[in-house]
Amino acid sequence: MRKLFKPLSIFIGLRYTFSGRSKDSLVSFISFLAIAGLVIGVALLILVTSVMNGFERELRQKILNIVPHLVLVNKSGHTNWRDHISELGDVNNVIEVSPYTESSGLLFAGGSTQAVRFLGVSEKQIPLSFLELFSEESLAVPLNDEILLSRPIADSLGVSEGDFVRFIFPGNMLTGVAINYFKVSGIFLTHTELDQVLAIGNLDQVAEVLGLDGMITGLRIQIDDPFMARDLGYELVRLLPNGYGFQDWFQTHGNLYQAIQLSRNMVGLLVFLIVAIAAFNIISMLMMTVINKRREIAILQTLGLTRVSITRIFLAQGTIISLLGIGVGILLGGLSTVYLADLIQFFANFSQESFLDTSVYPIDYVPVDLRVVDIVIISFAAAALNAAACLYPAMRANGVVPAEELRY
Repeated sequence: MRKLFKPLSIFIGLRYTFSGRSKDSLVSFISFLAIAGLVIGVALLILVTSVMNGFERELRQKILNIVPHLVLVNKSGHTNWRDHISELGDVNNVIEVSPYTESSGLLFAGGSTQAVRFLGVSEKQIPLSFLELFSEESLAVPLNDEILLSRPIADSLGVSEGDFVRFIFPGNMLTGVAINYFKVSGIFLTHTELDQVLAIGNLDQVAEVLGLDGMITGLRIQIDDPFMARDLGYELVRLLPNGYGFQDWFQTHGNLYQAIQLSRNMVGLLVFLIVAIAAFNIISMLMMTVINKRREIAILQTLGLTRVSITRIFLAQGTIISLLGIGVGILLGGLSTVYLADLIQFFANFSQESFLDTSVYPIDYVPVDLRVVDIVIISFAAAALNAAACLYPAMRANGVVPAEELRY
């Protein structure tokens, strides 16, 4: 089987790429630009793809671990909800079923107010996500007249553990406005957008505030595959009496997921254009090499090199640039993903400012998820572009006629 690149073609290709002669300095400089453009393009593409993968991963593992995949609600109120928990828990793909009671209202302390979602959870049936959160922060489900606040809410109100806050519930025409006092029993931090609105209380206490004696607002459902939430929601509703409905995470956080996917595709496309521009630089560099080396090409032909061998020389030159640029780009992109979070944290500490705020972004840190499959796809795409860029200059090189180049 004949080799595409013979040692002579590789040797001459290396000489043409890294020629140190002054007359070839412009060609060497353009070769450097072509390699640098390819390195930057591949590294940025790996970095951007890894960051967008990280946001998608955090949405699945962090945000959707706290936000329920499904919520089953009954407009008449859940009175016999204990009977349904075991029945729903036996359905395939259902991980856990837990009751909750939720109310929107205002927290007031020291002249400051903060709108919150007051979520009541049961200490006997704590959602796994909250169990992990409580374990990390050394907290427990609040007792009666106690409340857990997120760090941003506590800072906004100027309170700390042990202080008291007032919860103002607008109520309805029958109950009217309700004002309750709660002691801050702990402060937590999820590092997600929920830190801006979430306060946690006892299930029975929140139900009492709402006037739902013995009832709950709904049932939280966590499932194996969050993307099956809607189909599974219809299945679970059919198992329950009339009057039940459901809400899935697509309705609450679907826009965030779509925005992440759109940003990933658009930013990836824009950065991929950098690789395409680097390919155009390779075309320019090879064309200049062909023009500068026309006499040398003619001499090589008179020494016995065939047109195919001349083509191999310039294909080898383009391949050397491609391998060097892609290899260094992968190395630089991989290192940047490893140290990106530490670098951003360093600048954040230096400037005393937070680059990501959960009031604007879904999380307050930069996640990175480097995947081998992305590196392989980016490498093959860059190599294919560079291979296509090498074809035309190589075909032009084998069209040199020795008699015309050497007659003077």
